Amino acid sequence: MNKTRLMIAGLLTAGFVTDAFGITKKKFDFVVGVDGDFKAAIAAAAAAKPSANNRFVIFFPDGEYDLTNLTADRHGKTTFTQSYVSLIGQTRDRAIIANKTDTESIGHTATLYFSGNNSMYMQDLTIQNKSTYCGASACRQVTIQQNSGDKYIFKNVRLISGQDTYYTKGGRSYWEGGEIQGTVDFICGGGDVFFEGTNLVMKRDGGYIAVSQNPGTWGYVFNNAKINVSNGSYNGTFYLGRSWGAAKTVYLNTTMYALPRAEGWGPDMNSAPVVFGEYNSKNGNGSAVDVSRRTTYFNGGKDPSTARSLKTVWNASDASKYTLANVLGGSDKWEPNKLTVQMAAPKISQEGGDIVWTDDENARCWVIFVNGKYKGSTATNSFPVQGIAAGSKVTVRAANSMGGLGATSNEITAVEDNSTYFNVKLTSEMGGSVQSPLSGSKVAEGKTVTFTAKANDGWKFAGWTGASAVAIDATSPTAEIKVTGDIELTATFTGAGTNTFQAEEGIIENGINESTNAGFAGAGYVNFGAGNSYVKIPVYVDAAGTYKMEMFYANGSSASRDLIVKVLEISSASSVTLDPEQQITFEKTSAWTTYPSKETTIKLPRGASYIQFAVVGSNDGPNLDQIILTPLEVEKIPEEVSPTPEDTTGAKDEDGPGVTPGDSIPDIIATNKLQYNAIPSNARIQLFSVQGKLIRTLQTNHSEEISLFRNSLPAGSYLVRISAPGFKKVQVIRVD
Repeated sequence: MNKTRLMIAGLLTAGFVTDAFGITKKKFDFVVGVDGDFKAAIAAAAAAKPSANNRFVIFFPDGEYDLTNLTADRHGKTTFTQSYVSLIGQTRDRAIIANKTDTESIGHTATLYFSGNNSMYMQDLTIQNKSTYCGASACRQVTIQQNSGDKYIFKNVRLISGQDTYYTKGGRSYWEGGEIQGTVDFICGGGDVFFEGTNLVMKRDGGYIAVSQNPGTWGYVFNNAKINVSNGSYNGTFYLGRSWGAAKTVYLNTTMYALPRAEGWGPDMNSAPVVFGEYNSKNGNGSAVDVSRRTTYFNGGKDPSTARSLKTVWNASDASKYTLANVLGGSDKWEPNKLTVQMAAPKISQEGGDIVWTDDENARCWVIFVNGKYKGSTATNSFPVQGIAAGSKVTVRAANSMGGLGATSNEITAVEDNSTYFNVKLTSEMGGSVQSPLSGSKVAEGKTVTFTAKANDGWKFAGWTGASAVAIDATSPTAEIKVTGDIELTATFTGAGTNTFQAEEGIIENGINESTNAGFAGAGYVNFGAGNSYVKIPVYVDAAGTYKMEMFYANGSSASRDLIVKVLEISSASSVTLDPEQQITFEKTSAWTTYPSKETTIKLPRGASYIQFAVVGSNDGPNLDQIILTPLEVEKIPEEVSPTPEDTTGAKDEDGPGVTPGDSIPDIIATNKLQYNAIPSNARIQLFSVQGKLIRTLQTNHSEEISLFRNSLPAGSYLVRISAPGFKKVQVIRVD
């Protein structure tokens, strides 16, 4: 029989799996139409605060998404401001984002308006402005407007409109493949844009393709582009471009299935061009295009003072400097073509209750399609068959690091799954987390799964507890289990004896674990949000008392920023009186990549606790990297008793009566011989074999949890060590 729904805690709830050698595996963050509409997707992206190392991917299954009455302003323009976001479609010509407008304007009609985004990535989408509204002399209907920002990538994207289809105003952009359709000036504006293999489709006679205005160093560079027309009658009637103002436009290795006018370049608008160039143009048959009549003199249009003659027909030497590296590399050596590399098609098969395929360290995730429709995404190389009807056609595609989907796998026909499924409950105590390969809602009988306990900095793995711990080596952080029933495991952690704790490994509220600004320790730092933002850093010290706390931070803003710091106890049974919260000022630093330290003193209880850092009111905070704790005045650490095989007597001590080897756990509980209700809170209980091998550990605040510590133990004798501030006991018990 099928069991109840799988429950996996911690890392899996976010869909993360860490690959030791490749990128961090992560499911799609938002699927439009499944997780909500595009308005909800925009809100989710903003709330996630994506960064260079934490990209937010929005996926559009095939369908049309009309933004006009959903996210658009009164004219029909939708503004999208979040950086480090990928917009990914299932199929370019069938995943369509559209709008209609009530006006004509280059500034008010964009289907998508990117106000100042950085590192945007789009793939396999059609963006279409469906408006036919025209003014007295223009019909400007924009699909994408890039107002500012940098590092835009468009992979196999199709833009459909008429005049001013694609409007750029600055920054660097890279097009690979794709198609842009229009009538007049349908690629227009500034910045440096490199078009690789893009199809340019003219939809009227007498139109202009590229109209450059005040570009960057290079302007518009078309390499290996194709030029077509939507109607054969437009062939020979249009222009490659004209100068909107100080234009720079270059065509290299173009295949002209439709030819422009013989002069190539149209009349100037506001000023003469700075660079117009063409090299190695071929017609659809592969023969050289006749460029002997290309224009070489430009009168400057409205500004005759800019009139000049240009060499517009180039040789190989002229064209040689217009490489992708030169045009878009910049000071940061940006290589966008490495980010567009597509993943190979997986080879899939069905094994029992799972669709499986070989793992790929370069895949962010995989997307499963059933009968051509989106079914789900997974961060592991398997997907449960449950919920897929027998006879359905299943395919899988792998996503690259930006979220773009590669080639489709082989197609298989799902067969009925008769597997028995069991529950999995994974939890972790303070100081670490559990990583798991499971991504579905069930785990099938007979499958072998491996779970890994990962300790935070300053902590170490202490052991597994839970019903399934008896079947594994509870002392190893890696637990491999062949599924024969429900799985229940808890990873426990204890202090590693070090004094350094990473802020980003804490519990973060309204902030993000970020790694954009170099110079930090560990894996990143905490970037606080404005208002109700905090991080609770788990710490462990061997002795209660006063500690010096060094806080490493960066504050590249123009003013100091404050945080409220306080200690949160795991239990109220502390041997020290904790300080009230303190407000600490973090002075501005020379840059966001500079991480000095600031010191304060803080009182901590023995064992585990949280140190919370919170912003003040609605203000922002500094970026918090790590803390280092150094004891100043602490209590003497009680000597702990180490269990040995010789500890087999029931000797009494001041803490309570002993337990004889003949006592069983039910008897102990019934007679209260261990006096569970007398054990202090925050007790640490360890169970050993009589040979001294650790079996499980429990850190508890509740005495009733102690009675559950014996669950699923095989019959036999065991050593139990119980320790807490002012309390210690080592005794032998027997389970019948």
